[in-house]
Amino acid sequence: MHTARSTRPLDRRLRTRVRRAWSRSSRIVATCCAAGSVLLINTFIITLPAAGQTGAATAVLTLPQLLDSVAARHPLIAAASARVRAARAGRASAGTLGNPILAFQVENAPLPGRAAPPMERESMATATLPLEFLYQRGPRVRRAEAEVRAAEAEAAVQRQHVGLDAVGTFYRVALAQVAFDAARDLAGWLDSVVAYNRVRAREGVAAEADLIRSELERDRAAADATMQEADLARARAELATFLGDPRVARDLSVAAGDAPLPLPDGPLMLVAFATGARSAAPGAAARPAASDAPRIALGNRAMDGRPEVRAARERLAAAGASIAAERTMLVRQLGATVGTKWSVGTTSLIAGVSLPFPLFDRNRGEVARAAAEREAAAFELAAEERAAYAQIAGAYEAARLLTERAELLARGGSGGYLARADEARRIALGAYREGAVPLIQVLDAARAWGEARLAYYRTLYGQHESVLELLAAQGIDLTAALPALAPRAAPGGVNR
Repeated sequence: MHTARSTRPLDRRLRTRVRRAWSRSSRIVATCCAAGSVLLINTFIITLPAAGQTGAATAVLTLPQLLDSVAARHPLIAAASARVRAARAGRASAGTLGNPILAFQVENAPLPGRAAPPMERESMATATLPLEFLYQRGPRVRRAEAEVRAAEAEAAVQRQHVGLDAVGTFYRVALAQVAFDAARDLAGWLDSVVAYNRVRAREGVAAEADLIRSELERDRAAADATMQEADLARARAELATFLGDPRVARDLSVAAGDAPLPLPDGPLMLVAFATGARSAAPGAAARPAASDAPRIALGNRAMDGRPEVRAARERLAAAGASIAAERTMLVRQLGATVGTKWSVGTTSLIAGVSLPFPLFDRNRGEVARAAAEREAAAFELAAEERAAYAQIAGAYEAARLLTERAELLARGGSGGYLARADEARRIALGAYREGAVPLIQVLDAARAWGEARLAYYRTLYGQHESVLELLAAQGIDLTAALPALAPRAAPGGVNR
């Protein structure tokens, strides 16, 4: 009994020491877990940066850089340049003169092993110069020069088409960045609402239905963020094709600006003014009014700048030169001959002209074919001009409408479009925490916030594309025009 009573204080002291050691160990483990969680969260944030933010490993691409890369390395533009070189090589061949024909002839020479004939040996050397180039070179050179200009205009068309495709993909990536960033921000914001409702439901202040509803909305927002991220990955991969290196698609980010582009100065020509659609009376000939002359001149200058119209005009000129070239083929193999002849010790001069007699027209079908091709080229030019006028008018009207709307939405201050969406979401959440509004109004404000951001940037980037399409419709080089159209970054934007 004495031994048992003496050991009781020792047991109590041992248990106290064990509890203290366990408490210290628990605090150490908790600290390590917290540090590890922070490290994992930071690692996650660094690995997946926000759509509008740029990390150390994220490549930020601007539109001028994209267009420079497209102009320097895109295969379709390189193919168009090769066609221009081929047309220039054809122009060099078309202007080349015909080669002279040298001939040497021997008569009355003995055969090997036979006796010499009683006649004297005669020899003759002649040179024949083709004279077809005198009347065929001009039409051929004009046709080749027109084909060179047409190839250069078609190369400009190809550069414009590829550039506009690159611009569309660029803004598709920018809008996907905005959508992903908004969806992820919304999911994080709803997660805070879920945490708030979980605490209130645990305390018995709020109904569990609000917790379940907020969890459903958060999960829906998380799923939507994943879909937006997948769309962003596809858009980045498509954009990487214009850069020539698909490996940069994963960490690629674009900077598209947060302000509208300025609308190009000067009114554009409408189709009615360009075609002179006004008439004095029904059935009368259409004549443009005198006051329409400045607009018509402006429209004609815009048409002259369009590479599609220039290419069609050059193809028409080449077809007209082809008709003249085919008509000259009626008289072929015209040549002048000069030479000397040696006979019986005497040297004599030989000269002559070879002229075929055009009894049958062997090139009548080719002339008719060239005439039909010229007529087809004229119709194609008319169709191209008609489409150009319509495209210019439509591009200007679209750019004007989108510019007006984008400028209204981009107004800063507390009354701005995005500022009102942020304020509405903040007020709804504050009122919900005070018990003044139900949860459904908070969720509606959250959805309206995300839709407002998408609507704003969809309109803004649509305005950017419409302005660039208007410049391309007028035949203006996009790379040269971009520095003058650079928008100023608006505060609080996503893609800065």
